[in-house]
Amino acid sequence: MKIESLKQNPLNIKKPNQEKKPKENISYPALFGSLVGALAPVVAISKLRKGKLSFDIFESGSLKKDLATVLTVSTSAVAGGLAGGLADSKTKEDKKAKVKEAIFHTLTVAIPATIATGVLGIAKKANYKGKLPNVLAPIIGIGAGMKLAQGATNAIDKHVFNKDNPNFEPKRKLKLEDYIVHIDDILALMILSKVPLANKIHADKILPLIYAWSGYEAGATKAQDEKKAQG
Repeated sequence: MKIESLKQNPLNIKKPNQEKKPKENISYPALFGSLVGALAPVVAISKLRKGKLSFDIFESGSLKKDLATVLTVSTSAVAGGLAGGLADSKTKEDKKAKVKEAIFHTLTVAIPATIATGVLGIAKKANYKGKLPNVLAPIIGIGAGMKLAQGATNAIDKHVFNKDNPNFEPKRKLKLEDYIVHIDDILALMILSKVPLANKIHADKILPLIYAWSGYEAGATKAQDEKKAQG
């Protein structure tokens, strides 16, 4: 027994869990970038439409404007988080993983929202007065949109990021937690579908901050995280 160890621990008692687990580092550049990316278009849109700073950025009765707002804020948040994350990256593998995650987050907002808007637009043109389209739009948007976003993400992964590897098969799968995590899709589709609950919970004011979190997730993603997502 070494004398040094006796000095440090005279009774030679082994403490449980003595080794500290490594803490996950917060990517502050990704966090800052995602917040700026989410809030900047909110300020611009509210100033443009209402002449004052407000989180009330959705135009009631205008599907096209609401969809444009959703796409603008979500894409800007993801782009901001990605930019900050890339500046904070140390390896090419991590940068590649961040870009692919950013594409996935962008598509899982854009495709479901576009589908839901299409359903509502068809109902509006048909002069359908019932509430059924408002219920079906989010269900169809998320149900079909998430699968299409997964397929598009895998296609981009294969034909863009791995175009020199003909044997590469993308493995990004949708799990239950993917649907749960993307609460931003649910809120966005509730707003687009004019579901009364959206007004009660002030979904329009919550949404930009949720998009900021999606942007941060994209910017903070690392190569090992991508492997876990592919299961």
